[in-house]
Amino acid sequence: MIAGAELAAWLSDRGRQEQSNEDAGRLARRWGKHPLIAETEAGLAALEDRSPAALIAAAERFMGRTDEISQLIREMIAQSAADPFFRPPFGIVISEVVTGFLLCADPPLTIALGVTSADSLAAKKSGVRGATSIGFTGLLTSYRWLKGGGATLSFWEAPRRGGEFTAQQGGHCRLTGRRTLADGDCFTQDGRYQSFVIEHATSDMICLQAAVHAEEAPLATEYDSKTLAYVGASSADEASSRTEMMVSLLRLMDRGDAIPEIAGLLDSSPFHTRWHVMREFLAMDSDAAFPHLQRMASSDPHPDVRSAAAQTLAMFFQPAQAA
Repeated sequence: MIAGAELAAWLSDRGRQEQSNEDAGRLARRWGKHPLIAETEAGLAALEDRSPAALIAAAERFMGRTDEISQLIREMIAQSAADPFFRPPFGIVISEVVTGFLLCADPPLTIALGVTSADSLAAKKSGVRGATSIGFTGLLTSYRWLKGGGATLSFWEAPRRGGEFTAQQGGHCRLTGRRTLADGDCFTQDGRYQSFVIEHATSDMICLQAAVHAEEAPLATEYDSKTLAYVGASSADEASSRTEMMVSLLRLMDRGDAIPEIAGLLDSSPFHTRWHVMREFLAMDSDAAFPHLQRMASSDPHPDVRSAAAQTLAMFFQPAQAA
């Protein structure tokens, strides 16, 4: 039976749909009480030290229980084989080359299980754009490779940075070494200045990954893979990212009534969010944004934000108006 016909049959059968949902709920309830999950959640709740290092240590204890995690994987595979429309009761993690599940989320900590596709990785590297950048996540991340896939990793370091990162501090990244992954390999990286690139893999890779925001304001940075020079940064903080998205949405909806709230964000947000808000503010109502842009150009605490605001004044506003 072709997939389309099978899906149509499932969609027209309320009983099968309910059965798929019940199976997912049953697995969720069983694993919610399983010692692997229950003990980890209790341990995280009892932590007095909520530092990134302490959270990562708790996550590594979870990831070290590979027999129980393998049992969970086997159950999900068996259930999916019996019912192609079974949906595992975990959040989905998906990117260009990785597909997986979010096994634990205890803000700001996440633990995910993911498969890196060797075919997708090869297609990405052999595409028109090829490898173009080396990314630094800004997160403290621990990796446990259940299956190494014969992969070769290159390891990179960038200049260390704090919360008030500036473009001038970006500099260049540098290669620090290479290694071939074996099944069971583990390592931890501080994504503010450490990263790795999968250069090659002979088969799919399976990885447990725990991530938490490193100290200070989290930023993801990128370096050109050829020149190794810094090329840009973006927010790695969920709250800031959501703020930026909502301000963009308000601008697209032409919600001029939200201008007082948008203006208020220029005083309280992280520096990268302040500039994003200003850009959207200018696009929404340049006259209302103008005095705020002037103030930003003269007194914003971050040098890159002051510079960007001053350049915007010079490029888009008449000297008499900007005076």
